[in-house]
Amino acid sequence: MAVQIVRHASGAVPAGDELQLMAQTVERFGRVTLLVPSTSERDVCRRAAADAHLGVGLDIVTPTAWIEGLWELLGDGRRLCTNLQRQLLVADTLYARDERELAPLRANPGTVRMLARMAKDLLPFAEGAEGPADAATRVVLSLLDAYGARLRDRGLIEPAQAAVLLADAVADLAPACARCAIVRDVTTLPAYLVRLLAQVGRAGSVQVLLRASQQVWEEEVARVFSQMGCTVERALELGGAEGADGAATRALSFLEVAGPHARARAYADELASLLLSAPAGAHGGVKTAVVACARPAELFDELAGHLAARGIASSVTRFSRFSQTVVGQQFAALSDVVSRMKAAQEGQVADGVWWPAPELTDWLYAPVSGADAALARGFDKKIRSNRALGVEGVLRELQSVQSRAGSARRKLADDHPMCRVPAVCSEVVQFIWQDRPVSAFKSMLSAIEALPASAFGTRDGRCRQATERAMAERAVDVLMNEARALDVSQAVATKILDGLCTASRERAASASSAGEAGTVVFMTLADAAVLEPASVDAVLLADVDVASYPLSHEEGPVVTLGSALGADTTVLEPAARLRDQAERAICASRGPVALARVSHDRQAKDRYPAALWTELLALRGGDEVLVEKTGEGDVAGDFDPAGTGTARVERVLCLPPQRLGVSAVPYLVLMRRTEDGALVPRQFSASQIESYVGCPLCWFVSSRVRPSIIDAGFTNMEKGNFVHDVMDRFHEEVRERGMRRVTPENLRASLELLDEVFAAVRAEHARGKTASSAALVALSPTEQAQIDDILPQLRRVVRYEADALVAFAPEYLEYSFNGLGVDYAGWPLGGRIDRVDVDAEGRAVVIDYKHRSDANPFKLKDPTVPLKKTGEVPADDPRWLPEHTQTLIYGQALRRALGLDVRGALYFSTKGKIAMRGAVSSELAEEEPGDGRVPGLRDGFPAVQAGGTMDFDALLDRVEAGIAERLGELRAGRIAAAADPLTSCYHNHPLGFERRDA
Repeated sequence: MAVQIVRHASGAVPAGDELQLMAQTVERFGRVTLLVPSTSERDVCRRAAADAHLGVGLDIVTPTAWIEGLWELLGDGRRLCTNLQRQLLVADTLYARDERELAPLRANPGTVRMLARMAKDLLPFAEGAEGPADAATRVVLSLLDAYGARLRDRGLIEPAQAAVLLADAVADLAPACARCAIVRDVTTLPAYLVRLLAQVGRAGSVQVLLRASQQVWEEEVARVFSQMGCTVERALELGGAEGADGAATRALSFLEVAGPHARARAYADELASLLLSAPAGAHGGVKTAVVACARPAELFDELAGHLAARGIASSVTRFSRFSQTVVGQQFAALSDVVSRMKAAQEGQVADGVWWPAPELTDWLYAPVSGADAALARGFDKKIRSNRALGVEGVLRELQSVQSRAGSARRKLADDHPMCRVPAVCSEVVQFIWQDRPVSAFKSMLSAIEALPASAFGTRDGRCRQATERAMAERAVDVLMNEARALDVSQAVATKILDGLCTASRERAASASSAGEAGTVVFMTLADAAVLEPASVDAVLLADVDVASYPLSHEEGPVVTLGSALGADTTVLEPAARLRDQAERAICASRGPVALARVSHDRQAKDRYPAALWTELLALRGGDEVLVEKTGEGDVAGDFDPAGTGTARVERVLCLPPQRLGVSAVPYLVLMRRTEDGALVPRQFSASQIESYVGCPLCWFVSSRVRPSIIDAGFTNMEKGNFVHDVMDRFHEEVRERGMRRVTPENLRASLELLDEVFAAVRAEHARGKTASSAALVALSPTEQAQIDDILPQLRRVVRYEADALVAFAPEYLEYSFNGLGVDYAGWPLGGRIDRVDVDAEGRAVVIDYKHRSDANPFKLKDPTVPLKKTGEVPADDPRWLPEHTQTLIYGQALRRALGLDVRGALYFSTKGKIAMRGAVSSELAEEEPGDGRVPGLRDGFPAVQAGGTMDFDALLDRVEAGIAERLGELRAGRIAAAADPLTSCYHNHPLGFERRDA
């Protein structure tokens, strides 16, 4: 008795001498088991055996089914563990451990999958084993021991354990049902299967069938069985079926596509050509082609439309994992965000960990939530624009969305497709919050069943809806029945749901009214390898590159542990397996066969051919002339699924950058109607005017394109709003308490008042209540510390005010121009100024807070004074304007609106080195420290000592005249970039202003 290695030349279907060998073995032993790797190959072999009249003496099964059958006869009554039960019990074992006991491992789905693979292949060798001394291996072995105990407690056993026990039973009993086994195309031999086969070989006979492309495995198989004490014979060699062609003798064509943009069109054209050149079948009818690739469902999605346009139908079997379905994706995302929201509510983490909860918006967009896109957009805007909403506020808003959606559905007509769709967006989140996943899945299932198929897609909506329904039902079954039967909690069971998979058959019909030109079936190379020879009319091996068919051997913790335990898995090397599968897939065609690949990816990087491509090309002389190459030059043809050139193609000439068309110019300046019906420009604020004068293109981007930030932020803008609110409230309180302004005498009381105001405004901002545009809401300890740092800065501001402009006092705070009807430079002026200080003589100083560290950029010198470096006089340039004009604009407007004698336009930096800078009349410029004017500002208007002649009033008039000229250019449509770029230009200019002809 021995293990025989038998060489044969049959293809996917047993034939010729191979069938004769099986018949002789059945005659000798009475009962023979033929082991095959998959149910697909099992069915093929069963048909061949039936045609050969081998009878019931030949049992054709997979290795797992063989072990299961033997265990039913020879086992101890325990049931074999299924893949799902294994995942559930491994997860239960893992999550029952404390984090400290698991270190350096972590309890997560990835660890569950790793341990499940180890348990499947290595459990009988790992239980009670003395592993290596490293901590990770000790933890793994202890977990596998605990998992084995759980199996025993539930009357279960791993197939690997059963195989080891069956090996002993076969050695002792030598039952007739386990005296002969033939191994065919099983290219992975785990240690437990080798042990069982070795015992069968010693008691009877084991024959390992290897075809030519698998014979590189012969030495390895012989070594493994020899180590088990078996005698290995390698003398037998069989022939194949009569007339069988090998891949080496077939006529092959090669297609190389330059890049992914031309891939769909090129592949569709190639398939149409293959079907056209294929010989008619024996019974006529529609020709069939097979596309074998690594990811058939993805390629089907890309090619189905192109094939349908050419009159070719196509189909694919789609396997959808839990994480690939809407139900699975949304459940995982909601579980994650809910866990973070819970932790934030309990004070374990900061709110910044979950806000702005984009997962909830994605959930509302998903059809299974029962909401709609409009409600999702509104919810997203509200959540993102308010950092102070909090967990409870978000949940209330989610409940409001569900109520509004339900109310809208009740108002729909009875025949409306959405009238019976329940809104479950809030209740699903609540169920997950309450750790009730079954209820969550049932709610989603109710929405799926009520939704029209079109909600899941116009082309394949019905199929996708069926997939979602099946996945939701399967998840409910696992959590309610499978987990309960094993005494595993639902919370743990949800961790293994990613292992669930559903299958669906999809078909794209031909768009031709003249009948189908053929049918294309998409499948993996492994599935194509089990097709019967000459069973289809053409075969296309697609995407034959190293990314799709790598030659790497499996590495990782499972392989490492197997080696440490002396339980290595014997595997046919990837190159030989790929060669074998490709040869059988090629033989499945009775007509033409082609190989296709894409030579570059979307980044123009090389995609190298698979070894299969290189070998088959070399068999034909290795001549690159044999390879048909297709480029990406036909852009229109690549975009047109029909590929017939009937689509209208135009060449669009874009305008030069930064120039508007004539029809667009009227929309540049927005208009409004007055009470008498006249059209006048809308109000411009001083900041908008300053933005346009500084750089017209930046103004256009920020005020017309408006690429606004989605989320409420914690930036300098929000900090500036906070400072504005504090200082405004502070000066109001100063006046209410009878203090005209901050002075050295009341400085201590003023600082105490500042502390009170700061705390009050901070609390208001934390609740989202603010008079400014955006509240400063801290969502993390780091942001809280940044708010804490603002108070010392503002205390320095108050101390600075005590010695500045001592004759002036704040008179107008947050003064608005919107309702005054004031024109500036011929345009209506709006907006507000932070503060206007006035003295007893009616002189005024305009002050604008700037929450920035350096006030020097706001300095303004008399432009009639020659520059020291060049000697040029800035005022001689008729287009001269200062860089910062906001306070100057409002100063001129105040002269008209309130009749004030404006003597200064200042910017007050409230951060870093506190200072006031800008333009003032000469009487307010500091002459000596502590003189009660503007500290540190020594240049006034006019700068007489330097030879300047422009007084402050002339400055205001000159600026207004210059701005009037610029705004005239705005009305004419000028939005060109500034000649001298500002800091903001580097952020705004790249936003879509490089134009190309298309």
